[in-house]
Amino acid sequence: MAMRPEPPKIMLGFVVRQCTVALGHAPSAAELADWANHQRDEHGDYCVFGRALTVAEAAVILRHPGRPVTVRPGARWPFRLTTTG
Repeated sequence: MAMRPEPPKIMLGFVVRQCTVALGHAPSAAELADWANHQRDEHGDYCVFGRALTVAEAAVILRHPGRPVTVRPGARWPFRLTTTG
């Protein structure tokens, strides 16, 4: 039976850092939620997490920046995926 490869993951802190750079300071939960929910690029408006983030969820993210989350790389969040092995 073939094993499916693990989906790519990043730490939540990576996203928080992107918000920090955009704002110029460490975000509050409300600022992180607002930033994550109101992104725009040449493809249109989008939410960083695929759906609107609540302030309570943003507070959890800020408390757990080391938590890995699954991502879908693409034009909006380009980063290099590496494999080991």
